[in-house]
Amino acid sequence: MSTTPTTTAASAKTMNVRIAIQDYINKMLNNVQGMKVLVLDKETAAIVGLVYSQSDILQKEVFLFEKIDGTSSEKMPHIKAVYFVRPTQDNVHRIADEIRNPRFSDYHLFFTNSIGSGSLEDIAKYDQSDSVKEVQEYFGDFYPINPDTFTLNIPGVLTRTTAAWQTNINRIIDGLTASLLALKKKPIIRHSANSEATRYLAQAMTERISKERDAFDFRKHESLLLILDRKDDPITPLLHQWTYQSMIHELLSINNNRVSLNRKGESDPNKEVILNVDHDAFYRDNMFMNYGDLGASIKDLVETYQKRQESSANINTIEDMKRFIESYPQFQNFSTTVSKHVNLMEEISKRISDDHLMEVSEMQQELACNNDHGSAYARLCEMLDSEKFTKEDKLVMVLLYSIRYEEGHVWELQEKLSRCGLEPHHISLVQTLKDYAGKNQREGDLLGTKNILSHFMNGVVKRGLQGISNIYTQHAPLLSEILEQLSKNKLREQSYPYYTTGQPTERPSDIIVFIIGGITYEEAYNVFKFNSMNANQKIRVVLGGSTILNCNQFLEDLTHMKILSKNR
Repeated sequence: MSTTPTTTAASAKTMNVRIAIQDYINKMLNNVQGMKVLVLDKETAAIVGLVYSQSDILQKEVFLFEKIDGTSSEKMPHIKAVYFVRPTQDNVHRIADEIRNPRFSDYHLFFTNSIGSGSLEDIAKYDQSDSVKEVQEYFGDFYPINPDTFTLNIPGVLTRTTAAWQTNINRIIDGLTASLLALKKKPIIRHSANSEATRYLAQAMTERISKERDAFDFRKHESLLLILDRKDDPITPLLHQWTYQSMIHELLSINNNRVSLNRKGESDPNKEVILNVDHDAFYRDNMFMNYGDLGASIKDLVETYQKRQESSANINTIEDMKRFIESYPQFQNFSTTVSKHVNLMEEISKRISDDHLMEVSEMQQELACNNDHGSAYARLCEMLDSEKFTKEDKLVMVLLYSIRYEEGHVWELQEKLSRCGLEPHHISLVQTLKDYAGKNQREGDLLGTKNILSHFMNGVVKRGLQGISNIYTQHAPLLSEILEQLSKNKLREQSYPYYTTGQPTERPSDIIVFIIGGITYEEAYNVFKFNSMNANQKIRVVLGGSTILNCNQFLEDLTHMKILSKNR
């Protein structure tokens, strides 16, 4: 029994994390011939589900699926077992217990990360019947969301002072290492200068790459890993976003491609829909469409469905019937797609209307992008006094104000929040946010005020020369500016120093950005735009984060951080 590091993935040119995972799954299932059972743990089940449907997997001679922590004892000696699991101690012990009294003809073990020699010895010790045919490392230890976006599904990583932080950072190191190996990158490393967390991760990744130098033995290719901290841009996760994918996550929440349309208190599984860029052409083509244009796309979708429905009704001959039967599965799939997106848009539109989110978003954009304190404060006071806006939106507007005008009338606005009926523990998030991401804690030019000329020109462009094409989408994440500077080889080393020795001889063409504390779908959209605009310059970015945030998740993480800091 031997272990072989395997890094088959997308080519260096594609930098596609979904293809990387798909390649691993294809190789492990195609190389094991005959009927087989696919055994997964909780994380790998979700990872596989992001890139393949169950019906797709069944076509690869997979007879059934099992969870590694399941209780089945049925012996099936005519079937082969393919394990795709994380190399945790619990998983290794379960495998050892399984092969001590094997239920299947033979075992093919694929681990999502490096497995230690001690774990291999534990497995070998119990493999008395020589049923383990191979052990390999397939580095699929991350969740591929979009082709250029991945997450590790670890919420609550704003806090770095507890035992949980060490557990979280170890999982981050594993996931980030796997993403680099899947993409075949041995990068130079830079990090945010004003963040201990990014420096710690940069050091840990440097040590990990050195320790696993054989796995990272790739042909030299200039690539960069840039590690950022969520605290440098606390604005983006607080804003209402207006692209389709962002709106769904903000208003309904996407959890491993699944979206629940249940209202509070409901738990109807039939009201859950699946969004997958590989199986849903409408979602793939419209995920970055803004709300204003999305309605027209939905209308076109419905009209196309109605035409197909009318065509299907005209069955006059045997040939017509044959064509209808052959096309029926595709018609059913199309019908499901139409129903799904009409329902999603209906629910999104209702929430936008019920919570007056257009007005809320306009105020948010004013606070995020402009610097007119007098009018912003007056308008914000009016909105706090109004009963038509939700308490949550009022809190978020005050949080945005406190970032833009840290020395302004923050105390007075907190008093207003109290009169609006918000609980003290919610209002205290204003101070928590300042402690976490105030101007003295941040790196970079979040508010565009450090470069006076740039600040002046931005104001001229926004208010004068070009006007504002859409008042709801003025804001661009800090990441957008960072990528622009990277593309010109002008990202300040003082703000984002190199951790690894030896600077690149040329501008890196492949860039992996990882944000501790989480990413947003708005940032994923900006990466998509950047990649589309720079395709001819042979520069490509992949974005990863500890989790994918929406406003609610960000506020929960801040609350969690506040509680932990009190208990220290």
